[in-house]
Amino acid sequence: MNSFTHTLPQALPLCGTDGRLNPDAIGWSPRPRTDCALPGRPGRRKRWNHWCITTPDWMLTVTQADLDYLGYGALYFLDLHTGESASHHHLCWFGRGGRLPDQPFQNHAFSHPKLQLQVGEHLGRARLTAAAGVTSPRALQVALDVQRPSHLDSVNLVAPMANGCFHATCRQLALPVTGSIRLGTREYACAAGQSFAAMDFGRGILPLHTHWTRAAFAAPGGIAGNFGAGWTEHSGLSENALWFGGELEHLPLQVRIEQDLHNPLAPWRLSTADERVALVFTPLQRHHRRPRFGPFFADTQQWFGHYDGLLRSPDGERVPVTKAVGWIGSTNARW
Repeated sequence: MNSFTHTLPQALPLCGTDGRLNPDAIGWSPRPRTDCALPGRPGRRKRWNHWCITTPDWMLTVTQADLDYLGYGALYFLDLHTGESASHHHLCWFGRGGRLPDQPFQNHAFSHPKLQLQVGEHLGRARLTAAAGVTSPRALQVALDVQRPSHLDSVNLVAPMANGCFHATCRQLALPVTGSIRLGTREYACAAGQSFAAMDFGRGILPLHTHWTRAAFAAPGGIAGNFGAGWTEHSGLSENALWFGGELEHLPLQVRIEQDLHNPLAPWRLSTADERVALVFTPLQRHHRRPRFGPFFADTQQWFGHYDGLLRSPDGERVPVTKAVGWIGSTNARW
């Protein structure tokens, strides 16, 4: 089937030819509306597409990033029951081996002799394939179809940061996914009706030192949540959102995301002052990566597990969340 690249009609430019943020692009919307081309300001431009696949039995993350002076591709698989995992990542000078598009819903790929990633956009779906370590007994191969229901909104936010920096994101959650992956001789299939994909599209001019925390989950019945902290704190904007029956509700309030710092596998608590969110995240496994290139690094921790607790819908209904699979990620970067 031919690939399908969706270009946004009359998309707002994220920034001008001088690389400065377009004030008209700032804000939140339920659909992508920004063309995220980044002219000018070489060395500070950051681009990434990050996918996370959640099922009741296993999880998978697929990352492609272009940091201007360095390209990065990564593939990570985790069996939630046994803890068996497989991790592959590779760096390329000046983003060689792949190019990231300026808008969501467009193809992207990363090519390295030891790692191949490809996302092909088709009408109403995306095809995600990957292969790593193909000559080893534990080769990892991925073949997944991600559905894009036309009614499903997403979190789209452009926020200014200090010293003329800014970041644009498109967070897509609760996308139904089918297919399977193979690790060595074992095949892992997506559980029907219980497997979801999330895509994080990020583009911007980011500070040398950057930190953020993000939490997300999806559950059957169209229940999902996206919560973040760190990069929006001085903008007065929020990426926090809930989905009820597939319908998106933006949460303007801060969501507290807290953990006992003395125990890396301690539960996390997520809450809002108005009690719209009252969740406990129980980690099952933790994945830690710190790719380094000279003085630059990105220290990233990701916890995989499940959420329990209560949400409140817009009409005040109490919506229980029980063992919803999700994750929390924390990144501290000097890049």
